[in-house]
Amino acid sequence: MHSSGQGPEGWKFLVEELESRGHRALTPAFEVDRVDQGLLYHADTIVQALQASGAYAQDVICVAHSAAGMYLPLVAERWPSRRMVFLAALVPRPGLSVMDQVRDDPSMFNPAWRGQDPRDDDVALDFVFHDCPPERLKWALSTRVFFYAKRAMEERCPLTSWPDVPASYIVCADDRTITAAWQRKIAREFLGVETLELPGGHSPNVSRPELLADVLDRISK
Repeated sequence: MHSSGQGPEGWKFLVEELESRGHRALTPAFEVDRVDQGLLYHADTIVQALQASGAYAQDVICVAHSAAGMYLPLVAERWPSRRMVFLAALVPRPGLSVMDQVRDDPSMFNPAWRGQDPRDDDVALDFVFHDCPPERLKWALSTRVFFYAKRAMEERCPLTSWPDVPASYIVCADDRTITAAWQRKIAREFLGVETLELPGGHSPNVSRPELLADVLDRISK
């Protein structure tokens, strides 16, 4: 499940790595122009794509990057997959909106990241792709989307209970957007799991697809 700033094409190198390890990878797309819609609409968009894929839920590990994390448990509630994986991702809290969470715990985001526009090349290069190989940067910039789902971020998470699906959390240790400290805290205190750690920034699918594929392969065992 792609982030709010990079579309499904951004998974290209990771998909290649996963397929070389014998996995099949699905890259469903959000309807990025429907920012007028809320959490359930966007979660259902992913569920419909997964159902149409012909895959069996019990065989699928759903990975959500960055802002896509706020939809992941809603997807799991409707289509109980084998595991949820939060990749440097937001984790929703039942009864709270993402904006509530930010107000309650400002440490979620790097202060320097707030108010930045990732559509600006310099911002994207400094905060999102700062540790990516130079030869991939032009391509990475071409994969950007702008999916600031304001309504979804302002809505309270409608879950009344957490889905009965195991969860993992992958921390990006040098993340310049969602802080690594917050990632570790939410994994430990809310998900109740020990984190898996990757070096580098917010987009390991671009900077370290081989290493990310190794971690996901281990999770799948």
